[in-house]
Amino acid sequence: MSQLLANDYKVLYESSDPANIYAYTPGVCRLDSGRLVATMDQGGPGIASLDGPKGFRGEGKNAWQGIVWTSDDHGETWVERTRFPFMHARPFAAGDRVYVLGHDADLRIITSDDAGETWSEPTELTQDQHWHQSACSVIHANDAVYLVMERRTRFDHRGWPVSELAPVLMKGPDAADLTDPASWTFASELSFYEAEQLVGSIPIPFFNVGRVNERASMNPVGWLETNVVQIHDPSHIWHDPAGKTFHLWMRAHTGGTGFACLAKVVEDDGGQMTTLLEQTPAG
Repeated sequence: MSQLLANDYKVLYESSDPANIYAYTPGVCRLDSGRLVATMDQGGPGIASLDGPKGFRGEGKNAWQGIVWTSDDHGETWVERTRFPFMHARPFAAGDRVYVLGHDADLRIITSDDAGETWSEPTELTQDQHWHQSACSVIHANDAVYLVMERRTRFDHRGWPVSELAPVLMKGPDAADLTDPASWTFASELSFYEAEQLVGSIPIPFFNVGRVNERASMNPVGWLETNVVQIHDPSHIWHDPAGKTFHLWMRAHTGGTGFACLAKVVEDDGGQMTTLLEQTPAG
């Protein structure tokens, strides 16, 4: 018989009203002390009745609320530390601080300087923009943190706008105050719509865009939920010995399964980051 990989688990969060309060975006990071910091966000029509701060611009018509917990016994028990008014967030450590970065349409961030016990008020890193993501990867390189958030660059499609998202690599120095917008460097933007124009038609038989039946539609092909990685294997064809190339691995929305999307970001000696499509050995 097959064996479940995670049969011995602890329940960190369970909705008090599953019909009206929904769970999203679980994230976790481990501090050098061994403490675990976990996050998630709640959405749905029941959020309006909850206590605590809420965000209203993030996505859809309902409010959103995030939660932070910590654990000092390898996840056996958890302590709720704060709630925050944004979504699609992830925790990460940089320097002597812990941060949670997400969005309420605009990018928002909170920080803790006591290992997650107390937290700041949210700070906005952008103004009048629309962002998206999930609790995807954070990597440490070149004395900085690198992570991706996805900005909506067009508003031509009225449905799910993943074709209009640009995965934007963000860099923040470890020693900086990352609640200060000036501390961040943003890579250039390349939306899926623009990438598709660069490469022409993709030779995979995706579903037709538009109405599928009276209850469902197929939105344009796109990318989302971007993880950033560096390739450290010197024998790999995409390895960069200078450590200034970052690959972006994304979920592909095609109407089916089994596909992913790939792009890369190259950082120059001056710190400017350019988003590009990767090339195969055939060019």
